[in-house]
Amino acid sequence: MKGYTSKGKWHVTISIALTICIYMILSWVVGDEIILPTVRSIIENIVDIGKGPSFLRILGSSLYRSLWGFTISFLLAIVLAIISGVYGPIYYLISPTIKFLNSVPIIAIILLALIWLNSEMVPMFVGFVMVFPILFETVLKSIVNIDSNLMEMARVYKVKNFYIIKDIYMPSIYMGLMNILPSSIGLNLKMVISGEVLSQPKYAIGSNLQLQKMYLNTSGVFAWIVIILILGKVLEYLMRGLMRWIKLEK
Repeated sequence: MKGYTSKGKWHVTISIALTICIYMILSWVVGDEIILPTVRSIIENIVDIGKGPSFLRILGSSLYRSLWGFTISFLLAIVLAIISGVYGPIYYLISPTIKFLNSVPIIAIILLALIWLNSEMVPMFVGFVMVFPILFETVLKSIVNIDSNLMEMARVYKVKNFYIIKDIYMPSIYMGLMNILPSSIGLNLKMVISGEVLSQPKYAIGSNLQLQKMYLNTSGVFAWIVIILILGKVLEYLMRGLMRWIKLEK
């Protein structure tokens, strides 16, 4: 398994290197900085953005919105999924809302949020709407898939609901969320930035993306994309580390 993982990492590294090489060739062939800027100009823009006086504040503001939206989604999904798993009628009350959120185009959600909320709240709301149904369905599926014999035994021995949730539900929920949480937190960040592009908060990655686009600075847009990709990967890596730490503690 270790050999397979190591080989997979090499494949990813080679794939990234090939992608960069192909991009450099295409950029050279096109020869237009507005359409396909050179790798050098993108790197220069990343350095300029990093040196900017507001860079850390912009990064921190977007992260703050993303983490708050994700935390609310996470906690609400767990609470509602547990209630739905225990009391069937609650699921049928929540189910239409979940199906609606899964079906409606995200741009429609953003437009509605722009009408209802201020520019600071829109990105958080968009991230919440995108991630909440995924987490809710994952947690609910984890509860539904619990061994019925185990639940029957708990009822026979009259185990209190608190211990059923703590010792049966929570480990099952953890196993269900273990693989999906890292990708969900990355997805949430992307959705928050999408909301920022349209709502235009003062300090936001999305606002700066829109600004670079207005000035036709394609290098700047690519620079912010690279920063977003790195930020997303860091969040996913930290989440995986946290999940491993919780597993070891248990």
